[in-house]
Amino acid sequence: MINHEKMELTVEKIIHTIEDFAPKNLAIEGDNIGLQVGNDLNKSVERIGIALDPSLKVIKGAHNKNVDFLFTHHPILKDPIRSFNGLIYEKLKILIEGDIILYSAHTNLDICKNGLNDALAKLYDLKDVEYLYSNGLGRIGVFNGTFEDILHLTKKYLNENPKVVNSEIVEDKRVFKVAVLSGYGLSQRDIAQVSKLADVYISGDLTHHSEILAEDLNLCVIDAGHYGTEVYGLKEFLKYLNEVFDDIDIISLDF
Repeated sequence: MINHEKMELTVEKIIHTIEDFAPKNLAIEGDNIGLQVGNDLNKSVERIGIALDPSLKVIKGAHNKNVDFLFTHHPILKDPIRSFNGLIYEKLKILIEGDIILYSAHTNLDICKNGLNDALAKLYDLKDVEYLYSNGLGRIGVFNGTFEDILHLTKKYLNENPKVVNSEIVEDKRVFKVAVLSGYGLSQRDIAQVSKLADVYISGDLTHHSEILAEDLNLCVIDAGHYGTEVYGLKEFLKYLNEVFDDIDIISLDF
């Protein structure tokens, strides 16, 4: 007789699946990745929640929607902390009392094959794709088409109202070197480096000084936002988890 009972899905199995997709050794040194809150690897999971940030709103949503395992791209703690009060206390209280596992894959999910940066490279159908940086962050490749084509894809999938700098210098091109980097990639240091390599740079979090530098270095920049450039890839990761765990609820909590 065939046993049609659903196999129990445990925390350990979910973590193994995530780390098989986004190996922890890919993460940038010092990045706070992995199991953030919880210690019962044998805990049975019936609902997974996915979010970009472990915000209080997301954590409350996970509790209200009976999420057992919360996956976030950004970790709950980035800097050393000396006390657990205020906002961090509120978050931990909900997670612990609700017995909600919190797990994060940050730069390892940015870097890995089919991760957030590969998702952006595929969105723009870049050819001859290479790492933008030697540590695996970002991608750079060739885009065939017009700048309007690039802008259309950006507005449709990443951000309806992106900030654009220096579009006039590439408006007559039909072949571009395009660099992409999910999240915060528009620092002055990044602008200076990418200006030597690409015609168009798509990332997030453009500052006033970075904008001025891009103008001075004749680099066309599209600021599609930290949120937009990361959530697009998270949606693709959610699809992957749905394929792997096709008999369990997996819900998004902030996208």
